[in-house]
Amino acid sequence: MNFRLSLLARVVLTAVVALALCAILPAAGSITGAQSGRQPPQKKVEKKTEGQKQDQSEKPGKPGEPPLPPLTQEQRNEPPIKLSTQVVNVEVTVIDKKTHRLVPGLTKKNFTIYEDGLKQEVTNFAPGEGPMTVVLLIDNGYQNRYFRGYFTPSTFEEIFRSAAAFVQGFVKPQDFVALVTFSLKPKVIQDFTGDRQRLYGALMSAARDTLNFSESNIYDALSFALLGGKAIQLYDENAGPSEYTGLQEIEGHTAVLLITTGVDTFSRLTYDKTLKIVSRAGVPIFAVSVGNLFYKKYEDRFPPESRLTYLQAQNGLETFAKYTGGTFFPMTFEGEIPSIMRSIEALLRTQYSLGYTPSNTRRAGKDRKIKVEVDLDGDGKPDNDKLELRFRERYVEPDDNPPKK
Repeated sequence: MNFRLSLLARVVLTAVVALALCAILPAAGSITGAQSGRQPPQKKVEKKTEGQKQDQSEKPGKPGEPPLPPLTQEQRNEPPIKLSTQVVNVEVTVIDKKTHRLVPGLTKKNFTIYEDGLKQEVTNFAPGEGPMTVVLLIDNGYQNRYFRGYFTPSTFEEIFRSAAAFVQGFVKPQDFVALVTFSLKPKVIQDFTGDRQRLYGALMSAARDTLNFSESNIYDALSFALLGGKAIQLYDENAGPSEYTGLQEIEGHTAVLLITTGVDTFSRLTYDKTLKIVSRAGVPIFAVSVGNLFYKKYEDRFPPESRLTYLQAQNGLETFAKYTGGTFFPMTFEGEIPSIMRSIEALLRTQYSLGYTPSNTRRAGKDRKIKVEVDLDGDGKPDNDKLELRFRERYVEPDDNPPKK
């Protein structure tokens, strides 16, 4: 770890962050007063270890056991989030080209999906009004606070101001949002919850977490958010890593909100492998690129390889968003944060979630192309020429015989 910051600098940094977050979110005292005595939400999504999932899967359906009791009304009202490994999920955003407005109120009958030119049967459908399951993935590498020997908190403030604006303007009680930071390894600061107060407290804890590595392993962090794996807990690193399930296995409206400079430093995964992971997962990535003002101010002082690194970083984030049906937001000024977060909220709330089981059962790790057609008026003809559609245009099929390392 890098301990170049003096104690005084850390105290100043903590004060700056506290003032920055408080400028966006309501005062901590007012939040506590408004929610004092509130019980944790009953419908909370918890990530389970592999052992727990196996124990639960073995309980129903054993020979000789009595049939399971019917579902209660409360169980029927649970949000539609379930594990799935065979359904291909496609999140679709429909925008009117003429008015540039999102098109709401569509049903399953308005959509047609093709895979490699073959029509597929849409088995799962959910409108955008349902609860969202989102991983808020924020870059907390040490270099965001201290760059090339200078104390530069601007990038750090942009990251946490954006995260605070997201928590304040987006999260609703029925949503499920997890806060994960990363430097060398991912840290789970707050597991899934719809409680803004908990997320706010988690953000403050993450902002005070200054003992991080200088690395920003974006690719490894994305793999963790999508595929699951082991992660450490904030202030409990000695307890060892815990196993988590990725968003790839959750049906319904899912997304990753990635806030970072985009510069990956020391990931175990390569860019190409990460691109395959995000293409296969079926989870939209909304990438907010920060640090652009710093780059523009000091671009002339950077060597050519550093300038190329920044340009490649933005291109990588934009590609991740495009391949997954998400959106890329380059941010230069902090004043852009509210409008960016409003755009992300609008896109997430109006995305249509479709799912299908591929008619092609091949499992050889090859690319497959997806095409979505939308019929607005029900005349049997697609209206794609009038619309701007955002969805994952391709994915990589599973591979039962991957090459040996």
